[in-house]
Amino acid sequence: MGINFEHRDANRHFQLETGTGHSLVNARVASYLRLDKHNTVWGGASYQIGKKRNIRFNSTSDYELLYPYVMADTIGGNMENEQYAFNGGYAVKLNQWTFGAKLDFRAEHEYRTIDPRPRGISTDITLRLGLAYDLQRYRLGVGIGGRTYKQTNNVDFYNPLGVIPEFHMTGLGTDYVRFAGAVRSAYYKGTGYIVDFQLTPLQESGCYASIEENYMPYQNILTELNALPISQLNDYQTNAQIGWKHSGRLNWTAYSGVNYENRKGNEHIAGSSSSTEYKSLITLSMFSNRKTDLHIGGGLNMGTKHCITLDARFGFIDEKSEYVDLKREMAFTKSYGKLSGQWLWRSNTHWLFEWNGNAAYYHNNSKRIIMPYACMDKQITQLVNETYTAKTEHLWRLATQIQICHTPEKWKGVGLFLNFGSEYSHTPTIHQIEINSSAGIVF
Repeated sequence: MGINFEHRDANRHFQLETGTGHSLVNARVASYLRLDKHNTVWGGASYQIGKKRNIRFNSTSDYELLYPYVMADTIGGNMENEQYAFNGGYAVKLNQWTFGAKLDFRAEHEYRTIDPRPRGISTDITLRLGLAYDLQRYRLGVGIGGRTYKQTNNVDFYNPLGVIPEFHMTGLGTDYVRFAGAVRSAYYKGTGYIVDFQLTPLQESGCYASIEENYMPYQNILTELNALPISQLNDYQTNAQIGWKHSGRLNWTAYSGVNYENRKGNEHIAGSSSSTEYKSLITLSMFSNRKTDLHIGGGLNMGTKHCITLDARFGFIDEKSEYVDLKREMAFTKSYGKLSGQWLWRSNTHWLFEWNGNAAYYHNNSKRIIMPYACMDKQITQLVNETYTAKTEHLWRLATQIQICHTPEKWKGVGLFLNFGSEYSHTPTIHQIEINSSAGIVF
């Protein structure tokens, strides 16, 4: 169990909708228990509280999950954050078969105490089941899972003279014009699935492979208009990797992989109202965002008491966002390289020292933007241009982390740990620093 503090601050926004930084405190407990040679259980819980700063053009929680279909205003501000989470799992091994189940739950509350006063309450539950079978040299595993998400979102004004419009954004600076202004309540819901396949070697050397497919639809509903659905985001994600590992005096791995995400947005066009009740007439596919990350890499590991690990990864990113009418497009490609290292030092059974460091560079190869600037107001133009600049600039990232764990002999298996880490991100216009520290006990 332990407590963690995380602070991030930037001179400008990497993403206006997520703010320039945050200060969060998190208390957590985690356990792992072997009941016998066949059965294992694990679990954990955490509570987080803090503040997110300088959020613009976003009044909805979980922006990374729901974009572009969020509520937004032109003022923004800081957001208070409170989160509860827990997880648990069970695994049993019977001869060549292994079965496991895992549950993750998150409840989050974000709000602001000055006008405009957005409030978002979200719940996110994921259940996964897995089955593995041991062949002669390999373990073959398959898994299925389900995920359900809900959020209630509303914006209030306590000062009747200071009410400003809320917009229902639809991507790349567009919004659902018909319901802009006084409609300040929304509801998000979705239920999706997860399917995965794993192949791992049982011996010291061999091939390994994994592929995972995620699908999650998010429906945006206006609760003030008799639960009128105005949009649906369909999020498809595929992650695949294949590689070879070798164990010996020098352990090494080599791998290649792809991460792909396709976000498709559909807008429901509503007819005329009848006693504040609207009927959806037609559905149009208006927004899309496609992101592909192709990469290769490898790692080296040596030592036992003093263990050193080195890893390198090189890849190519292609991202493109489009809105159909009026035509809008934002696209770029980047190549990148990442280098990371770890040094692990163990002194008998009482001291453990771990250092991690990594460096990454993302180089922009091409970029393209198409916007109907003549039809855009000043603030939307600022939103689009700042987003485009932040996404397409060259980027450096440097990070380091140190952890110390001490288990005194007299404490009979109870120990203390301390952890400190920092990360610096740099582009020609943005400088960001992130620090985190934690302390706790282990037993």
